Amino acid sequence: MTLLGTVTIVAKPTHAQLRLPAPAQVSSAQFVPGGNPTAVPNFRQIDIYQRYGVRPQVHSFVDSQTKERVIICEQGINIIVQGLIPPNGQSPSLTVSDKIDILADRIVIWTTDEAINPLVPSRSTQQEEAPLEFYLEGNIVFREGNREIRARSMYYNVRSRSGTILDAEALTPASPFYEGKVRLKADVIQQVDSNNFQAFGASITSSRLGMPQYWLQSEIISFRHDQQPRIDPRTGQLAQDHGEGIDYDNGALAVSRNNFLYLFGVPVFYWPTIATNLSDPFYYINSVDIGSDSVFGTQIRTEFNLYQLLGIDEPLVGTEWDLSLDYLSERGFGYGTTFDYDRRPAALGEPEAARGFLDAWAIHDGGFDNLGRGRRSLAPENDYRGRVRAQHRQDFLAGFRLSGEVGLISDRNFLEQYYEREWDEKKDQITGLELKRLADNRSLNFAANVRLNDFFTQTEGPRIDHFLLGGSFLRDRLTWFQHTHIGYPRLETARPSTDPNDADVPLPWETVGGVRYDSREGARLATRHELDFPLQLGVVKLVPFVGGEVAYWDQDRFGENVTRLLGQAGMRTSLPMSKIDPTVCSELLNLNGLAHKIIFESELLVANADQDLEMFPLYDPIQDDSIEAFQRRFILLDFAGTLPTRYDGRFYALRSGTQRWVSSPTTEIADDLTTLRSGVRQRWQTKRGLPGQLQVVDWITLDVHGTLFPQSNRDNFGEHVGLVDYDFRWHVGDRVTLLSDGFADFFGGGLHKVTLGGLITRPGRGSLFVGVRSLGGPIDSKLLSASVNYRMSHKWVATAGAALDLGDAGNIGQKVQFMRVGESFLVGIGVNVDVSRANVGAHLTIEPRILARSRAARVGGVPIPPVGTKGLE
Repeated sequence: MTLLGTVTIVAKPTHAQLRLPAPAQVSSAQFVPGGNPTAVPNFRQIDIYQRYGVRPQVHSFVDSQTKERVIICEQGINIIVQGLIPPNGQSPSLTVSDKIDILADRIVIWTTDEAINPLVPSRSTQQEEAPLEFYLEGNIVFREGNREIRARSMYYNVRSRSGTILDAEALTPASPFYEGKVRLKADVIQQVDSNNFQAFGASITSSRLGMPQYWLQSEIISFRHDQQPRIDPRTGQLAQDHGEGIDYDNGALAVSRNNFLYLFGVPVFYWPTIATNLSDPFYYINSVDIGSDSVFGTQIRTEFNLYQLLGIDEPLVGTEWDLSLDYLSERGFGYGTTFDYDRRPAALGEPEAARGFLDAWAIHDGGFDNLGRGRRSLAPENDYRGRVRAQHRQDFLAGFRLSGEVGLISDRNFLEQYYEREWDEKKDQITGLELKRLADNRSLNFAANVRLNDFFTQTEGPRIDHFLLGGSFLRDRLTWFQHTHIGYPRLETARPSTDPNDADVPLPWETVGGVRYDSREGARLATRHELDFPLQLGVVKLVPFVGGEVAYWDQDRFGENVTRLLGQAGMRTSLPMSKIDPTVCSELLNLNGLAHKIIFESELLVANADQDLEMFPLYDPIQDDSIEAFQRRFILLDFAGTLPTRYDGRFYALRSGTQRWVSSPTTEIADDLTTLRSGVRQRWQTKRGLPGQLQVVDWITLDVHGTLFPQSNRDNFGEHVGLVDYDFRWHVGDRVTLLSDGFADFFGGGLHKVTLGGLITRPGRGSLFVGVRSLGGPIDSKLLSASVNYRMSHKWVATAGAALDLGDAGNIGQKVQFMRVGESFLVGIGVNVDVSRANVGAHLTIEPRILARSRAARVGGVPIPPVGTKGLE
């Protein structure tokens, strides 16, 4: 067969003529609609159109040897085949194989009936069982669902959904979670059926460049692309792709042999077998970070995809598994793994939705810790250091939820040195299990913790909690709240540091007579209740309440058993007011009407307990481990080892009214107290949005509160007023916000804090924050901080941050990074300065643009999208 100018047909091309191995034996992929498949025959529809402005040449004849009808089309043709059209013309639900769209300069069609009309344009129908085969040449574009294939020449069997393609390029979506497309190029592609392909001499990339910056080159790739019509969960109907047709969920899996990973045209990695889900189409290596500073030395940090490295071709849905290999010249070799999973149920209401993660990392450390001024050369407590952190949560039917976590750390300073952000901001790393059942306004919890890290003060042991919030009595006249719990806690205090340069002291509630005790344990049970009597007097809402608690401890701070009775009563009031003026309009301030809403609120609390707060160890902690670690050093350095009562966190929690909550997070914080807390919440609201789509938004918010202490000598260190705070936010526009907040205690040495700042955000373009914070009291500081994230052009993003103490400390630190936005990679070059650690460092970061994870890869809070998804760049 030759196709040059005129066409002479001898026979269908054989696999030998195409220089291919024979494809695997396949059977026709038949679609059977609902009902009896033999009751109504299925039909396919064939539409023929011209491709270019020139009318195509079409002629047909019957092959004398095969008795097949042959149709030859030249000078550009477009054929659309849609299957499963019933005789009555009513279209059933579409399937993934319903439609194929073919564009080619020259097409040869083989079929066995006269149903196809060779005229252009034309529409024909034929039975689905009738043979229909194509041979195509010249600028081929073959579309099926969301899949698009371009090729030089191609043979395709419609009935079996199989074919052979030469010099092919397939472009297909990979996943609904990934905006870009996967690009498969090969010398030869065999389509085994509607979803399975084999590619010889192939490469895979997400790059759209003619010469990609990275690609995976393989001897042979088995490629499976599953397309299923997406169902809109709101309507139960087929989802539409922006009104242009059926939208599809795409799953793509590639298994390849003899693989080379090319970066910028240079092979950098070889692996014999790879299996990858193309929803994560960056192969083996997730990221590379190169840096240097005086704390860790020269650093090379890499992250690999373990599923791909191990050749696991069927990874668990909703999971990611990575391997970290790091080199730190001043510390040693580090290695670890992370496993994230989010196993959501197949349908709403199904059980066993589970999510969680495992993060483990370790290093044989040969250096010294640098943790800031006065702690710049600390010898690690262990040479082999690391941590294991895991969390799991799983929901079951009937309201049951199982939660668990593991937090194992090698030594007290490991997190602060290697995971400083996590140490400062994340929750404590503990180890325990909890089984909870939620039912309406009640919950029952079974929990048990163990302490694995003896350098932190933590509580272990079993515990059962029952909550009832908002129970109704006397036909809704009374509202009942209660919390009852029983357990056997064992509080173990932190093991002291053996390094004299890292010395600390115990916290006040960890000592007896100034000497640290090792542990306190025993049964503890408590039941706390509150009854509310809501009243509506005109526009004022009054809620008188009474409450009480009975609690028992086997061991208090002094090792003695003790029972505490707590009684409290009070009144809560609320008075809402508002004024709406639709005539207030300003184009400059973007005001379309103005509503001022105010709520005056107050709470009177009178509480009496027959035991002093200071008798109890904190079985339920009120501070994170990182805060407690700072407090231990702060007490030693600033107060010579004895913390003044006015700075004790227990008394701040007491004065703040922690005990008035039935669901209070700590049982031990309760004592005699009389307070009147009052304040006002204000909202100025307007309407903003497109014409005809205005929505109510907060323009300005201002909340102010304060507390009156009638018995000031007992409750507030001699001052009648304290705990005054405010929170102000002015949303000048949709992208500009001015904000300020403050706090003040008026006794000697009390905390005073004021912050003032402004935030400008333009999604996709950048953000800017500038703020000033002033602290007075136990710590005096005036801090100026600023951060900016700005996309300077399509190719460059700048990120910078700085902090300056306007007092004696002076410069604190700066960080600057410039990131080049490439077609396939985000390449960042940055410098950071940490004055407290006398550390200056530089780093080079390379990560794929398609699935970038760093904070710098977000501009104005929006991730940088894959190339091409927002049009031409």
